[in-house]
Amino acid sequence: MTVEAQPQPSTAAHAPLTFHAAQAAVEALAGVLEQEAVRADRTATVPRASIDALREAGLWSAAIPGEFGGHGFGVEDLTRLGMRLGGHCAATAMIWAMHQLQVACLARSATEQPVLGDYLRRAAHDQLLIASVTSEAGIGGSLRTSSAAAVRLGSVVSFEKQATTVSYGAVADAFLVSLRRDEAAPASDQVLVLAERGQMDLEQTGGWNTLGMRGTGSPSFRVRATVPASQMLDEPFGSIAAQCMVPLSHVLWAGVWAGVAGDAVRRAARLTRAKARSAARAGNTHTDERLGEAYAQLRLLQGAVHHFAGEYARWDGGEDDGSITVRANALKTSVSVEASRIVERTLEICGMAGYSEDGPYSVARHIRDLYSARLMVSNRQINLANSEMLLFGERMFQQ
Repeated sequence: MTVEAQPQPSTAAHAPLTFHAAQAAVEALAGVLEQEAVRADRTATVPRASIDALREAGLWSAAIPGEFGGHGFGVEDLTRLGMRLGGHCAATAMIWAMHQLQVACLARSATEQPVLGDYLRRAAHDQLLIASVTSEAGIGGSLRTSSAAAVRLGSVVSFEKQATTVSYGAVADAFLVSLRRDEAAPASDQVLVLAERGQMDLEQTGGWNTLGMRGTGSPSFRVRATVPASQMLDEPFGSIAAQCMVPLSHVLWAGVWAGVAGDAVRRAARLTRAKARSAARAGNTHTDERLGEAYAQLRLLQGAVHHFAGEYARWDGGEDDGSITVRANALKTSVSVEASRIVERTLEICGMAGYSEDGPYSVARHIRDLYSARLMVSNRQINLANSEMLLFGERMFQQ
């Protein structure tokens, strides 16, 4: 299959933004994001105009540390921005969140590995987009297992991997690929390799025509590359996954899902307000207690997301007994279910206006997008992992 042409990198450096300036930039782009949300959903293609708009605003470098030219936002601010983006376009928000996750994984090694630091500087200057290649055919969806291996040939590393999903792979500028450390390594001895698009041979092997999150563009790809060995991260993937990839992905995804649910509640409130005004003109009153219930559920959901973001921000990585992973997993499974329930309640409030794919009160796309949440690493798989980890002691239950 043909891979889409890439967007052109930004040609101007972006001065570091404050968090409030970044928030304002997101709101200034609301119109573009919301138009792209509809177009990307209907065509099952990535929201290119949104990607370009975020590039021009300098928002792709949100998680890049200041020393490498980025804005250096921490997890709490990243979560808030993801929530705002989710309120305008779920697909754009999820692409943004997944990219920030790749940036964070790279940043852990960038100070000790100059090649990675140099790439982050270019990524900040040109607003480059980084995708992930951690899925693989035949491993049952396990993040911590790889079949494909890094093959060392002197000063370079080669690999070939059949990935089952590569979100926004058609437009990404670079990829972080999980692999076995070498051909003799067991499946759990993994590394991450940074591969730039020009170093890769990408063959799309599947399509992407899904119920929701259609704009993330996540088909299967066969990826092949030969890269300098210096682009292999020194830190073992197991450490990156436990301390960064799993907890950060779950909180950023949860922020996006909460943002989607928040927009659905806003739409239900607007419709209820319009009905109240119409009833008042006729000398009647109109109230709907379900709106208050949906809002209360939303506030609890948002509070849980912000609370874990604060916990993770304060965590120093010491005494890694798995407790941060258990809490991150619990956040993911609970938010992925509760966000859908909130939007289902808003559908009941909005009725046919919410069921319609068109109009200001439609929540059809919100429901379809949020059904993906419990499948992005299946909740069953996560609950099984948590059940095993909870057997290791009472510490997991401490507040």
